[in-house]
Amino acid sequence: MFGDAVSARARGAEFRGSKRSDRAMARFLHTSIFVSDMAESIDFYTQKLGLRLLDGPLHYPGNADMAFVGKDWNAYIELVYDLEEHPPYELGNRYEHLALEVDGDLHAYVDGLATQGVKVLKPPKKSPGGSRWIAFVEDPNGIPVELLEPRSGAVT
Repeated sequence: MFGDAVSARARGAEFRGSKRSDRAMARFLHTSIFVSDMAESIDFYTQKLGLRLLDGPLHYPGNADMAFVGKDWNAYIELVYDLEEHPPYELGNRYEHLALEVDGDLHAYVDGLATQGVKVLKPPKKSPGGSRWIAFVEDPNGIPVELLEPRSGAVT
């Protein structure tokens, strides 16, 4: 198992080191999650986590209601309330987890969320690699949201 991870890591390093000037670099744009209550979800991501409502909610009759939250349009979360018939959502068919980097003191940030009634799944602790503090809270749809302290140093 670990050999596969090492091989994959080596292949990734090999690809990152290659000269691929003939191909444009893709960038992460957004992630999309299904929500059970649009207003409650917008409130959670904007009022509790401090993201901005970038657009919406927009109504697409017979399809979905959509809203977009984030710091800016460089990377954002697309909230989707599906209007079509579907089985009830479960965690596995919504999303595994989101990860957000917070500004400032992670411990104080998580304490503030807890006082607002946000469910804290895992209080702040050092990441497995020991380089950053992380915590997990739960959004109103049952989706875990990983919160990370700001990264120190350059992002590579």
